[in-house]
Amino acid sequence: MAVYVNNITLNTGEYFSRDFYLDSIDGTPLDLTGYTAASQMRKHPESVKQTADFNVGFIDRANGRIRVSLATTSTRLIKPGRYVWDVMFTEANSQTDVGVWSTLEANNPGSYRGHTNVGWSSFMNTYAYSRVPQSGSLSSQPDPYGVKTDSYTVFFPYNGVYQIDANADNVGSITINSTTFTANIFSATNPGVGTISLTRGNHTVTLTQQNLNNGQDNFADNPVGIAASISYVGGTGYGKKSIVIEGNVLATPDITPSCVVTSYTNEEIGFILEADGFGSGVTGTAITINDITDYGIVRLGFVSFCGTMTNALNLIRDETHKTSLVTYLERGGVIWINSEWYATNSCGDLPGLNEILTGLGSEIRQLNVDEGTGPGNMTRSTDGPVVASNFPATLHYNASATFSGGTAVYTVGSNRTVVYERVGLGLVYVTGDTNTFDPGNFATVGQDIYSALRALVLNS
Repeated sequence: MAVYVNNITLNTGEYFSRDFYLDSIDGTPLDLTGYTAASQMRKHPESVKQTADFNVGFIDRANGRIRVSLATTSTRLIKPGRYVWDVMFTEANSQTDVGVWSTLEANNPGSYRGHTNVGWSSFMNTYAYSRVPQSGSLSSQPDPYGVKTDSYTVFFPYNGVYQIDANADNVGSITINSTTFTANIFSATNPGVGTISLTRGNHTVTLTQQNLNNGQDNFADNPVGIAASISYVGGTGYGKKSIVIEGNVLATPDITPSCVVTSYTNEEIGFILEADGFGSGVTGTAITINDITDYGIVRLGFVSFCGTMTNALNLIRDETHKTSLVTYLERGGVIWINSEWYATNSCGDLPGLNEILTGLGSEIRQLNVDEGTGPGNMTRSTDGPVVASNFPATLHYNASATFSGGTAVYTVGSNRTVVYERVGLGLVYVTGDTNTFDPGNFATVGQDIYSALRALVLNS
């Protein structure tokens, strides 16, 4: 990867966020699929301890868009001054079934290969070698029926799981460090004998082979050999690390308050509806894109039914309308997007929702996993700003989508069914069930959620 130099300024005690669009050398977007990232800020490049750890979110992996952010709780601990920072990307190893070593590489003195036998498997015929000469009489050899042992130092390139295959005539074994696998019989068409988890580095591989006396004195009628191979089949690969962004940080005292819009003409939720409208028994205020700045919360997506998020997608795909939504967010607005479960019955619009979230600059993503064991109650998360904003302790749900990214507001077990993310000075708030409600306030959830979301803008 290329190295990008970027100097940044942050205000101590103020939320920091910066988006980066990374390009390859030829100018095309840098595909970050499969990468993880970490970002740190230090007083000096040689400093042992970091001053702060930035959050790195992947907004659009395929097109190289990331977001580096630091919460207010972290920036307020930073002393004004100059620092250095970087972003380190690690490329996960996605390869599996990679050949690492085989007996074709067994090269100890006194090794013989090239013999084939109609009774041997194809694996045995391909990989076998012997410690007994493959022609002439066996009785002419000093120890034709004794156990022969060879050891090799083999480099294993990844952390993870390795598949061991082995055949032997008549008997044999393969030992990696202190773990021994007995080789399959020479005619076995499936040579697999087991797997082993290893760390990257050098390990000792020991092979044994032994012939049994069947009364025949020539090698062709009583052959001996061991065949083995080792392949990487999965786990945590040894990824390549690259610093792709580095530069200086100027931390300045926060002397100007953030200009968060806190007063709206209509202190309520404005709905930009899909084709299903409000549905039976659901009320609210329908608005258009031109009305959003008059409402403290703008809600997109489903209200009562399944379907596609056609109208919301049209807004995101229109650059003028998308800019209006992003500007509304950045000035302190809240965009609430309601989805539906998808993996089980495709009720929702997972691809559409994730496109909308990408367009808004959010790293939240709907997962192809549902929480479909309701009806029941979701539990409020322990996130400090969520609790301080007085969200109800529980919310009803029926069957919900689940999410990655952002911060959990409600969960069902380990599944995150309601999440939020700060974008600019505002919030993206995502729910996964049209049947989510505070008892007595079906679907529209009610003024209690409105008040909690507006409080969360300041508390987060």
